[in-house]
Amino acid sequence: MSQGPSNPRRALTPDEQFVLEQIQDLYGPQNSDDRVFFSDGNEAVLVVVDQNGVRGMFVALTNLGAWYTDGTIKTVQELRKEWLTAN
Repeated sequence: MSQGPSNPRRALTPDEQFVLEQIQDLYGPQNSDDRVFFSDGNEAVLVVVDQNGVRGMFVALTNLGAWYTDGTIKTVQELRKEWLTAN
């Protein structure tokens, strides 16, 4: 995965931003949009960092945002518990 001239930074979609906001609520504001990178397929991805600076999870904001919007992930609670909490 890379970010460069062939794969420039873009603004997050509202769905991606929603997932990022859930991550910030759970893990802290250090998980800001400037830490998001984009895959070769232009998917927004974040390595989540907890309050102690420990990297805990790799989250595909694009996929989770789409699944939440289309109802695959039915509730915010499910998103947070099943997809954004390291088990």
